[in-house]
Amino acid sequence: MMRNKLLEERRKKVKTEIRQQVALSFKIVDRVHDILQEKGLKQKDLALRLGKSEAEISKWMRGTHNFTIETISSMEAALGAPILEIYHPKGYPVPDLESTIAAEPLG
Repeated sequence: MMRNKLLEERRKKVKTEIRQQVALSFKIVDRVHDILQEKGLKQKDLALRLGKSEAEISKWMRGTHNFTIETISSMEAALGAPILEIYHPKGYPVPDLESTIAAEPLG
């Protein structure tokens, strides 16, 4: 595939942090897409579960959305599957999220 030289020059000027953010966003979208496929769901189903419009979910799934922790957490709950894994070094105490949430008082 032939690449546009001007585009390639501009691409080289993009900060590493921005490239990493875009790459992570695409990984999140790929993971959500995989979960949807595994569960036989469509973007429309995710939209219904999140109380969002199908158009909004479609925008998210383009890979350029700046996902918040809140959005990722909501999608995980709606899909019943993890989207991100967090690395914990050996010996690092990893709390049991389910029991932590259940033990917290509401309000």
